[in-house]
Amino acid sequence: MNRRDIEETTLRLAEPVAESLGLEVLDTEFLTEGGQRILRVTIYKPEGITLDDCEAMDRAFGEVLDREDPIEGSYNLEISSPGLERTLRRDREFQVFAGRGVQVNLFAPVEGKRQYEGVLVGLEEGGVVVDTTRGRMSFPRQNVSRVKLLFRPEEGGGRH
Repeated sequence: MNRRDIEETTLRLAEPVAESLGLEVLDTEFLTEGGQRILRVTIYKPEGITLDDCEAMDRAFGEVLDREDPIEGSYNLEISSPGLERTLRRDREFQVFAGRGVQVNLFAPVEGKRQYEGVLVGLEEGGVVVDTTRGRMSFPRQNVSRVKLLFRPEEGGGRH
């Protein structure tokens, strides 16, 4: 299985486990850091993730991974909260974090700029919609290289 297949398979396996614990899986990422293979699972709940949530998900999902064995070879399982300045990757994250400050980086300039900051509205008709100082803007998804949350304490950014 390639990296993308592993991420999709483990996401599918993780979702019911998280749901049974009152959590939601925002993302799974399979990567190598410092020579170690890591399966990183990002969990979420509106009132914020606790260490107990991470431990419960680690135990329950670890059992599923041991039983299903979707990844060849050794790897480390990491369960984490979304973080304060997370890069948004999946459609669901654009719903969860609507209303939060974001930085949008573009492949090609729009109105002479490759980077915008504003408040995330969400995804609409294939575009990332952001309220900026220039008004509401929609950036075609294929032109967006990255959307990153910005830490703004007044938005309750520390809850996630």
